[in-house]
Amino acid sequence: MNIELSADRFRRAQFLAMSRVAELVAAGAGSTEKLKRDFYSTLLPEVGVANADLSGAVECVLKLAEGEMLWRATDEANASTLAALKARGLVLGVISNSDGRIESAFQQAGLTSYFDFFIDSFHVGVEKPDPRIFQLAVERAGVTPDQAAHVGDLYWVDVVGARNAGLLPILYDPYNLNREAHCFKIQAIDELMGLVG
Repeated sequence: MNIELSADRFRRAQFLAMSRVAELVAAGAGSTEKLKRDFYSTLLPEVGVANADLSGAVECVLKLAEGEMLWRATDEANASTLAALKARGLVLGVISNSDGRIESAFQQAGLTSYFDFFIDSFHVGVEKPDPRIFQLAVERAGVTPDQAAHVGDLYWVDVVGARNAGLLPILYDPYNLNREAHCFKIQAIDELMGLVG
């Protein structure tokens, strides 16, 4: 099966799938591992996989994802924005609900050097939105929660979790899928520069 799609269509499909997963997490649907199938079951039809092929396609992608990190590319503006944030003296860290490979994914994307630490839920045994994972981050950053902001793309996971831990939540929502969200919102990473005072 061959599917031709634009990068923008894929990114939109990814955000729709992640939003679906966030809703399931908010409803108490289970761990990240359990939700991977729901993620791909939402993403693949959005990029053109026919319903008749969906089950086999989901199994294929899940098997492929076991062997390698599938998300390795990044928007070109990310590196320059991260460099500018670092130049302002900010401590930058990553908090991810991942499978133990988040730092490797950032390394493959060429972004590791911009970050002071990585917190992978697989290694610490707690996932967003649990406030404890955010507390680990502020401890590593050497700040208090009210001195920290968290940028994330899932309202029910990132915004709710960060807020409950006392951090300032910032929602990255390039497709404005969360119109009713009551928090700072950005549609591009470089908009962070306007929020950092």
